[in-house]
Amino acid sequence: MTGIVKQDIMERKIFLIRDLNVMLDKDIAELYGVQTKVFIQAVKRNKERFPNDFMFQLTKEEFKNLRSQFVTSSWGGRRYLPYAFTEQGVAMLSSVLNSKRAVQVNIGIMRVFVNIRKVVSANKEMLSKLNQLEDKIQSHDEKIRTIFEIIHKPLDSKLLSPKEPFSNKKTIRDIIHSCEEYVYWIDKYFSKAGMDWLLELLNTKKVKLVKILMTQEKADEKFISLYNDLKEEFKNNGIECDLRFITDKNLKANIHDRWIISRNLCYNIPSTDTVKRGQYSEVKRTANFPPFNDWWGKSKDV
Repeated sequence: MTGIVKQDIMERKIFLIRDLNVMLDKDIAELYGVQTKVFIQAVKRNKERFPNDFMFQLTKEEFKNLRSQFVTSSWGGRRYLPYAFTEQGVAMLSSVLNSKRAVQVNIGIMRVFVNIRKVVSANKEMLSKLNQLEDKIQSHDEKIRTIFEIIHKPLDSKLLSPKEPFSNKKTIRDIIHSCEEYVYWIDKYFSKAGMDWLLELLNTKKVKLVKILMTQEKADEKFISLYNDLKEEFKNNGIECDLRFITDKNLKANIHDRWIISRNLCYNIPSTDTVKRGQYSEVKRTANFPPFNDWWGKSKDV
């Protein structure tokens, strides 16, 4: 498949039109290696297979706005308005054009559509960006955008490297300092380093509640003593601090990641010791908040 058409080429041929991810007749024909005219004739001979939610023809205004997205137009002269094929329409093409190349190209296109669905459904933040984009556009027909302009925007993430120990710690410190109202910290192997960062960087004017969720393995007498000192100092600053142990075996097995959660943010983070040791890891902002309150309710007070 890769030898025929690369996936990134297919991705660039998918557009958002009428709130649908579609491919245009010209682009599909090019991928299949046939003339657009021949491709359309084959589709029209099987028109009953392509209802409006499988295929539709662009309006003049839609086509005009679509062309305006490209500095250099590659559309050429056309005597008719393009046809757009939705994911279902592309899937139906396999019953119309069944050459070896067409079949392989079709498989590749369907994989791209599936990947888009996975990305969009798994990332609520991306959906929010799409909605914000639509809110900025005044007319319905101007909602045309290449969806991959959005998908390929840099993610709100940072790779931590042993070559940047100071930057690694600063990344976590900046997150802690940005928290508002509360901090929920989930790390099965939470350590003294985490307490040090909380004490040093927490914005005591904005944060009034800290909850730490961890397992009991690293909570020896020295750790508990340090935690009680932290709890007392936070109390003097008007901050409630609580720590609970994850004792339920199923819950312990199901919690794999570590998070810092606040009213205004949620980050997947490495363990405190991983950051302290300067190992390769990743910090990534996410819109998918874990069920902290449920986990907290199933855990044991110190």
